[in-house]
Amino acid sequence: MMSSTTITIFFASLAIYGLAGYWFWVRRSATALAGPTSESDAAGTGEGQDRPEMSPLLNALANLGQKAATQDAHGTTLRRRLERAGFRQSWAPEIYHGARLALVVGLPSMTFALITLASGAAVGAIPATALGAYLGLTAPGRYLDRLARRRTVRIGRSLPDFLDLLVVSVESGLSLDQAVADTARDLRRAHRELSEELAIFSREVQAGASRADALRNLGTRTGDPEMRKLTSILIQADRFGSSVSKVLRN
Repeated sequence: MMSSTTITIFFASLAIYGLAGYWFWVRRSATALAGPTSESDAAGTGEGQDRPEMSPLLNALANLGQKAATQDAHGTTLRRRLERAGFRQSWAPEIYHGARLALVVGLPSMTFALITLASGAAVGAIPATALGAYLGLTAPGRYLDRLARRRTVRIGRSLPDFLDLLVVSVESGLSLDQAVADTARDLRRAHRELSEELAIFSREVQAGASRADALRNLGTRTGDPEMRKLTSILIQADRFGSSVSKVLRN
C-alpha cells in the first residue's frame, strides 16, 4: 500500500500540472489561439484545420479535451464564445475542455494535499476540496467571458475610426465590399480586433455568402450593440437600394 506521502506527492504534482496547463492556455497561447492578423494569415484557418506545432503541454491539453469537445452538446455556443474572445481555430474547444478538465482535477487535488499536510486531518479538507472543484469547473468559462467582454469593448471603441475611413472609401467610388476590405487593411495595426472581423466579412462575401448574411454574421461575432445597429442599417440600405454613403453619413 502506498504511503500517505507518496499519495500527497502524486496529487500535488497533478495539481501543479493542471494549474500550469491553464496558465499556459490563457497567458502563453493567446497568440496561437487568437484569430489571424491579416487576410493571408487567415486563409488557412477554419473548420477542419489541423493543429499546428504546439508545445507538449498545450498538445496534451488538446488531447485531454478532444473527446469532451466532440461530445459537447453545446459546442456551437462554446464556439461562439471562443470567437468573441478571439479564439476561432477549429481546435480551440479542445484546448478549452482540456484546461477545464485539468483544473477540475488539479485544484481540488492540490487543495486536499496542502490542507492534509498542514493539518494532518483529511476530513477538514473536504469543504475546501469541493470549493476547488467548483472553481476549476467555472473559472475557465468566466475568464473566457471576461476576455470576450474586453474584446467587445475594444471593437466598440474602434468604430468611429472605422466609420470615418469607410465613409471616405465609399464616397471615393468604391463598393461597400471593397471599402470594407481596404478599411480592414488600414486598421490592422491600430485596431487589430476589428480588422480581423472585417477581414472575415470580406472572405465570406468572396466565398459566395450574401452581403446581408455576411453583415449579420459580423454583428453577431463582435457582440457589440453599436456594431449590430450599424450592420442592420447597412442591410436595410442594401435591401432597398439606398445610398450607402448617405446612410453612413447619417
